[in-house]
Amino acid sequence: MKNIVLMSLLLTLSACGGSSDSTAPDKEVLPPPPSTYTGVFLDSAVEGLNYSTNSQSGTTNAGGEFLFQADELITFSIGGITFPAISAELILTPLSLFKSSDINQLEVVNTLRLLQSLDSDGDLTNNIQIPEIAHELAQDLTVDFSDENFEDVVSGLITMIGSVHQQLVSAQSAIDHFQQTLNLLSNENPTSCESTHTMVGYSGFFETFHHNVAGKATIIDDCTIEISQFDYDGGGPDVYFYGAINHKYNSTDAFPIGNKLNGQIYNNATITIKLPQNKTLDDLTGLSVWCVDFSADFGHMEFTP
Repeated sequence: MKNIVLMSLLLTLSACGGSSDSTAPDKEVLPPPPSTYTGVFLDSAVEGLNYSTNSQSGTTNAGGEFLFQADELITFSIGGITFPAISAELILTPLSLFKSSDINQLEVVNTLRLLQSLDSDGDLTNNIQIPEIAHELAQDLTVDFSDENFEDVVSGLITMIGSVHQQLVSAQSAIDHFQQTLNLLSNENPTSCESTHTMVGYSGFFETFHHNVAGKATIIDDCTIEISQFDYDGGGPDVYFYGAINHKYNSTDAFPIGNKLNGQIYNNATITIKLPQNKTLDDLTGLSVWCVDFSADFGHMEFTP
């Protein structure tokens, strides 16, 4: 993922044709050809999305890459399922498709669910591969991503393509995975973290509920939290540090911070986590070691002065 993001930030100039003899007065000096750039579409990197601009068309490659020229609109599609035309940029995500910063927006969530459910092998860690049969079976399918009956509309497609998933992945699972991508983007493109928020310096100790969770969390600056003296036996599935207000970790406003804690045992460890780019310290009053699969709070803390 890191390589993909770094590669997507490099501008690739596409040049063709021969040179003109500027010393020959009888030859016209031609302007250089337009620059062609390489962008990337991310949930994980999405391979197999059709795309088109005024100058380019094709299918995203294994790195989720597409080509475009400056100031172009780009349209992505899967068979007859067409996403809104948007300005082509170096990095695009489902948030970009709906010009949103809200990871919980219905259209964004439904897009995440569809892309992840179409993945050929169901393993999002090796990116998302949309099979060709999905385009064929969706050729006559139109989808309104704001439709409350979205799941009913696409459920037949998910079943027919024969991928690992035989039904749409859950909204929470799709959101949590995409949040990890946003976290990686934050780490690859760090912004200046000031220390202006009133909560900077706040801290608190985890109350233990399950799996020997213990430790202390301290707010270092406006986007950095340090977990110290951290203990966890690694026993739960789909476990993250979760931020929320008033310990409502099962609400739609709660969100994962940092990487999964699955399978790893921590003993008096120190971990530094960064808030996602779309979140601030105003979005949490405490942290939980939260198990998504079972909506279980293994231990939580409250930030206090």
